[in-house]
Amino acid sequence: MEKQKMLICGDVNGNFNALFSRVESIIKKSGKFEMLLCVGNFFGDDNSQLDAYKMGTKKVPISTLVFGPTKPEHVPLYGEEGSPIVPDVLYMGVRGVFSTISGLKIGYLSGLSREELGKDIDPMCTFEPSDCSKLRNACIRGVHEYRGLDILVTSIFPRGIQQDELQKVDVPGDKLSTLIAWLAMNIRPRYHFVPFDKYFERQPYRNFSVHEDYRECATRFIALAPVGNKNKEKWIYACSLQPISKMRIVDLLQGTTDETLCPYDPEMLKQYEPGKCIKPNHNGQYFFNMDAPEDDHGKRKRNRDDGAEKKRKEIDPDSCWFCLASPTVEKHLVICVGRHCYLALAKGPLDPYHALILPISHHQSLNKVPDVIVEEIKKFKEALLKFYFSMNKLAVFFERNYKTSHMQIQCVPVPIACSKEILEVFQDEAGINSIQLEVLPPYTDITQVALPGAPYFHAELPSGDQVYARPKPHFPIHFGRDVLSSQPILNCEDKSDWRQCQLSREEEEKYVKNFREDFRPFNFTVADDDSDD
Repeated sequence: MEKQKMLICGDVNGNFNALFSRVESIIKKSGKFEMLLCVGNFFGDDNSQLDAYKMGTKKVPISTLVFGPTKPEHVPLYGEEGSPIVPDVLYMGVRGVFSTISGLKIGYLSGLSREELGKDIDPMCTFEPSDCSKLRNACIRGVHEYRGLDILVTSIFPRGIQQDELQKVDVPGDKLSTLIAWLAMNIRPRYHFVPFDKYFERQPYRNFSVHEDYRECATRFIALAPVGNKNKEKWIYACSLQPISKMRIVDLLQGTTDETLCPYDPEMLKQYEPGKCIKPNHNGQYFFNMDAPEDDHGKRKRNRDDGAEKKRKEIDPDSCWFCLASPTVEKHLVICVGRHCYLALAKGPLDPYHALILPISHHQSLNKVPDVIVEEIKKFKEALLKFYFSMNKLAVFFERNYKTSHMQIQCVPVPIACSKEILEVFQDEAGINSIQLEVLPPYTDITQVALPGAPYFHAELPSGDQVYARPKPHFPIHFGRDVLSSQPILNCEDKSDWRQCQLSREEEEKYVKNFREDFRPFNFTVADDDSDD
């Protein structure tokens, strides 16, 4: 998707002619922009220049969004939230989040901090902790795997942003807020704009994460001077960006040479509302949905509008199809057993050597298993790569952590001749199903891109590429098999659904026997067994 161009300006203070004439010249020189965001006070002491725009003798050259005031005397000039001030100039209100036509997501919180100033100021010019919580919730609600916000607009600085050793800036106390710092940490904007008396652009900082080894996006903090200021400080900023929801992870996580650490206190991530802490759940994730309804026991219910999987029920290992100690496991499919994992023939296999790598004990997905299991899975993969190569074939490994209870990695041998086409076929099939499929950077670990407990599809291809997708509603359960069974690869499309090509018990036993005998020269578990004797 093409990047969208945006314009952002500081306090207008009634200098409408200077603002719109400058915008018009920028458009003539650089082409069309999606919209203009006025991040500071739109009105000033003299607003007579606006009359020409009201009467239509002058026209606003771009769709312009205006946010709430910081001065009580300006409140009556704004009108009702969501209403036009003049044609093509819309008053957005004091707090909210919205998406542009192109998909950019913009959050805003106007005014000064009522709690931190301790002053009796017009509520239309101030905010309190609950406003921060509500904005945070509005950003993350309905988003299963939240990446961050495209743009955040506030009237004042987050406390801590001004203390960078290389880029110090003097900011009055009433223009600093710990609440804004808490908000910025939680919603992780790619751009954070505020109005100021001069231009200030901080080095980008990398956001904190509550998930170990999970890298978050970086934030660019920019303060803009007043429109037409006498010191000729920069007051308008142009940026070009792609919606964060549609970016490739490799681009989103890309660092810069001037990147710094996050300037805020990481302890604030433990606060579900500014100043109030709760303990994280077993996944290390914090409950953020303050506006959700409560059940009879007073426990918060999570909003499921995103169509993500409902919270999985606890699985009894005795009833799990894949726990090796379970009486329901089909042990005749087992090929060999290691210390922590085992190899089994797939049900309804795409190929006689289509196998599954599974943990012996109950674990739900690869990004939630102990390191010892991860290491043994790698040994199984290495052994299968050598085994398949001995048959002039290569391997595709994929895991569907979606509507599953027990981790299983599918291992499918594919002809060497089609190895270069596999990525393209994956991408084509993803396009047909409206799946956002991403190619991960080399050597990326699944724990770096998928939050613990979050659904995902992940595949390792013979080319060395890894593809990753976050399942949405109606994600095709057989996506991996659909791709590999297609004509360009295995040419067995009738086997895309394992239930339609199940083998008899006798056939399965024969396949397992042949697999076990052929795999023996590569089977490291045999050596493990011998060493224990």
